[in-house]
Amino acid sequence: MQYFGKFETKYEELFLTESYLYINKDEEDIITAKELKELINNTKLRKKNIIGTIFLYNPLVTPVGYDSNKFLLEQDFNDFSKLIEIKIETYLTVFKNAMKKEEFKGKVVEIRNLFNLNEKNIDASNLLVKFNSDLEKYNSNQNTEFDRDIMYLDAQNLIPSGKFVFFSWGEKINSKEFPYIDDYARAIYTNALKLGKKVAFVYKKEKSLEGAISLLQFATPMQNLKYKASITEAIKESFKEFPPQITPYI
Repeated sequence: MQYFGKFETKYEELFLTESYLYINKDEEDIITAKELKELINNTKLRKKNIIGTIFLYNPLVTPVGYDSNKFLLEQDFNDFSKLIEIKIETYLTVFKNAMKKEEFKGKVVEIRNLFNLNEKNIDASNLLVKFNSDLEKYNSNQNTEFDRDIMYLDAQNLIPSGKFVFFSWGEKINSKEFPYIDDYARAIYTNALKLGKKVAFVYKKEKSLEGAISLLQFATPMQNLKYKASITEAIKESFKEFPPQITPYI
């Protein structure tokens, strides 16, 4: 599997605004960023080659050839706005190990993030207050703290690519404390259903399927270290079918 994406920067912050997983047919099937771009270059090709979409919380990734333990803006990196290859590590290895079925081979999975900020611990309350305030203003002419086009998705009009949408943005959305973040995420989830996409996710069994949907709690192993192994196993179980299935973890 290979991962490609586009980085942007503004006000000394780093964002991943676009990214894709390519599932190689075999060990000899290695592609370049240019070849990936050719697979998704127009609507017809995207429909043919993009098999589904995975929604995560935020990216935490590094381009190939750069140090994952150092801030990218402090390294000699200038390939902004270009589609480049990214390392597959941390949470991406979970999906790499899960997507083994024949239907994925030679296909592309688009990766979307609730927030495009490429930084650790962005679910801290002080940042969520800023995101919530931004999303309250998103559809108005008011200025947002983070650039709306770089940081956020157009949730009301977004059409996820492919036949399925797998949600794995975690279990930290709080409708009472951050109602506009909840509205933003809920619009993305609801639109996927309305568009007839096959929706899948992993949820905590004791909270029930209905509870997971009501609270938009779709587990990711990186946000819940206590249950990391169980969530990882449930994601693998989900992707044993095509399209992936809703699966509980214990």
